[in-house]
Parts: sequence; structure tokens; C-alpha cells
Amino acid sequence: MPRVFKFGGALLQNADGIRRMVSLINEFQCEPMVVVVSAIGKTTNALEELYRLSRSKNNVQLQEKYFQLKQQHIRLAETLEIKDSDPMIHSLEEDFRQLWDALNISYRDWYKGYDHIVSFGEAFSGKIIKSFLASEGIPVRFVDAQSIIMTDSRYTNASVNWAMTQKSVEARLTPALGNKEVVLTQGFVAADMLAITTTLGREGSDFTAAILAYILEAQEVCIWKDVPGLMNADPRLFPNAVKLPHVSYNEAIELAFYGASVIHPKTIQPLKKKGILLKVCSFFNPQSEPTLIDADESDDAKIPKFIVKKNQALLSISSRDLSFMAEESMKKVFTAISKNRFHVNLMQNSAVSFSVIVDENLEKLEKTTRELKNSFILKYNTGLELLTIRHYSDELIKELSAGKQIFLTQKTRTTIQLLLQP
Repeated sequence: MPRVFKFGGALLQNADGIRRMVSLINEFQCEPMVVVVSAIGKTTNALEELYRLSRSKNNVQLQEKYFQLKQQHIRLAETLEIKDSDPMIHSLEEDFRQLWDALNISYRDWYKGYDHIVSFGEAFSGKIIKSFLASEGIPVRFVDAQSIIMTDSRYTNASVNWAMTQKSVEARLTPALGNKEVVLTQGFVAADMLAITTTLGREGSDFTAAILAYILEAQEVCIWKDVPGLMNADPRLFPNAVKLPHVSYNEAIELAFYGASVIHPKTIQPLKKKGILLKVCSFFNPQSEPTLIDADESDDAKIPKFIVKKNQALLSISSRDLSFMAEESMKKVFTAISKNRFHVNLMQNSAVSFSVIVDENLEKLEKTTRELKNSFILKYNTGLELLTIRHYSDELIKELSAGKQIFLTQKTRTTIQLLLQP
């Protein structure tokens, strides 16, 4: 039964981080291991910016940003003392040439083009890390994630074809693990049945690790983070945030659903189905106790958890003739939301109105309201924040909403959500 390790891009943004990763791999190398890596540092953000510049025909800035990204990766390889004679350097240069060609394509489908462009980040990181692992004497087998993770063609948020993925993983990964090789692959990226690049959703590398763990029936998944473990709140927003020693699968699913950024929302379900232990481990203090995530729910209510989603927009929709917001009306609304790839963070309805809270994106908001304005009266507010408290108390609600305008409240026995003006 292998272990699955996942390392995010923030940990691998420089040579020190990659060397630290290698030391962790060496510590557990005696056991079968799959290592999942993300794009290095802020590469995905940089590729998103390149895609935007290419579509706006801003060629001067496009070239400048492109060469900055290329130099960043070449310098990283140099710092790792990967020699110019290493075939990887030539392969990396070729990848960047292909990226430049891709940036000069006029994509008819924005989402398909997006997946093609941003996938280069994982291509770069996979090659650099594979070359360095080999130079350190680690028996490594690199397997491109696009050859094993099979999906549908819903670009930017593809769904896994589990049957085909299982066949690919068993054919490509199981023999390498049997040979005691470290299997290296990338997170986030995949391919559809026509071998066209897809992605699993932003921050989807955790999900890749869970997919592989599920198919390989791993003993555990270790997600290495630059925090002590899973925290009850973002320490940047809540100075008194504490580490959670243990939570259940169900609690972790709830936290991910409401927007906790440490774990990708889709990650937990595959692990829960097979009872695979998930550890959230400290990259910079690996000897410390990780957060454990399993089926035991006994600790879930002991510590309240706080999740803040900033830059939220409230879209208020009501019928023009004051008729009820019934099934046909709701169908029109959700069709427009789905078409424009909005993720709904919260919704609430009354007899004649319907409210949705989404991540603020003015371009998507304008497209959505344009499609709905003939049928509905529309209003929206931006610059809001959505506060979620799991296992709340009246005192916590009062403290955290003091002096703020509350636009909307939704409450269950365990969770309250407040849409606030910061």
C-alpha cells in the first residue's frame, strides 16, 4: 500500500523548497510512494495573466511577462545545479516555445484555451523536479498526469472518468511502484477522451492526490503545507487561530464546501469511501504532529471554525410581475449562472425574489445580468465578504459582526453564514 505525498507550488517556488521536498521523500523512500506536485510558485497566476494579455493583443506586455516566467524557471534549474547538458533543459526550452505558440492561437472556446495555457505550469515543474530527483540518486518514474487522469470535456472544472482513469493508473503506476520507484506526477491537469488538456478546478492538485490514493488503495495521503496543519481560521485574519489536531471526513467536507482554502473541496469524498487517512503536514516542521482526517466525528464540535470569503457579490433577482419565483423562473436563473461558470457560495429565496452570493467577477456578472434582464428585475452589490462559522455561539456572532452591515443571514444548527459589508 503506497503513500501519496502532495506538494503545493508555494513550497516549491525556490531551490530550498525543492531540496526540502527531496529530504522528505528520502525519509520515506523505503516504502512505495507517489508524489504529486503543482506548478512552481505563482506560475498558474502568471499563465492566467499571459492568457489575458494574449486575448487583449497587448503584445509588448505579453512578451515581457512571458520572458520573465521563462527566466524564472531557467534560473531555478540553474540554482539546482541542473547542467545545460541535461536533456531536461532542452525539453524545458521546447515547452516554452510551445507555450508561445499556444499564446498566439485564437481560441473559439475560452475555457478550452485556458486549460491549454495554464497546464504548462505543471509541465515545467514536473520536468524540473524529475530531473533534480534523478540527480539526487532517487529512483524516479515520471508519469504525465494527462496520460493517467481521464475526464470529460468540461474545461476548467472537468469530472473524472473513474473507469478509464483506473485502467490508466493500474497500467502506468502499479508496475513502477512494484519496482520500488518513486512515481512523480502533476496535480490539477488531466485530459479528455480525445487527449485534449483539461483541468480539475483551481487548486485541484489535492484532488489528484485523492484520485490516485483511491485507485491505488493507499495507506494515507500527506498534503504538505506551509502552515502547522489544518487551522480553525486563516491566521492572517484571526491572530488567535489554532491548529485542529483532528477532524472527521464530514467536517473537512463541510469546511472545504464553505471555502476553507487548505483542502480542495473534492478531495475528501474518494478518501472517505475507502477509509484512507488524510494528513495535513507541516512542510517546515515535519516532526510536528499533523492534522488527522478520518471517520471519527467526536472532536468536530470542540473548536469553532471560521471561514471568510472576500470579494463577494450579491445578485438579487425578482420577477417583473411580482409572480412567484417558481421552478421555471429558477431554471432560467441557474441556466445563466451555469453557462457563465459561476460557483454559488450561498443562495436564499422568498416568494418573489431570489438571492445568490458568488465570487466577485464583474465580467461574469455583466454577462449573467444581460441574459436575465428581460425576464427579471436585477440588482447587485459588490465588495462584500461572506463569513461562515461552524459550531457557532451567540457571543461569536455578536463579536464578529459588530459594526458591520449584515446583508443576509443563513443559519442551521451547526453553521451560520453572514454576508457583511467589511
